[in-house]
Amino acid sequence: MRRAGIGARVTLPLGGKMDMPALGLKGRPREVTGNVRRICSGLYRNEGPMARGELADMGPSAVLDTGKVEIAVISRHVEPHDIAAFRALGIEPEKKRYLMLKSRVHWRAGLGPIARAVIECAGEGVCTSDYSTLKFRRVRRPIFPLDPA
Repeated sequence: MRRAGIGARVTLPLGGKMDMPALGLKGRPREVTGNVRRICSGLYRNEGPMARGELADMGPSAVLDTGKVEIAVISRHVEPHDIAAFRALGIEPEKKRYLMLKSRVHWRAGLGPIARAVIECAGEGVCTSDYSTLKFRRVRRPIFPLDPA
């Protein structure tokens, strides 16, 4: 996206780059096409209640606009728990109708106050909320939430 530049139309594979052999899952990137809307360094300073004032680094980052959604594409993993991560990308979450995150819990501290509603989805992988997909061994039974009470 950096090479193509702002305004360029690009098609690239996003996500799904890692296999999860312990779960029997193969990585499956999704091919996405859109226009490069923004490019930035990925540096920002946390504004919210978690790690306020701490410098965070998403690495070279960009926003891909598909015409229906804007996708934040970062090169270094950070947990999206602070509104400043979005603002560094030129995205004002309070002005968006929807904001979708790939995060389990930490987002609530910094972004929870602006949410009108929350819809949680169980994704594939080791952070799933569907424990029946995980292969537990050496677990005393019964145990909540794996087994009925």
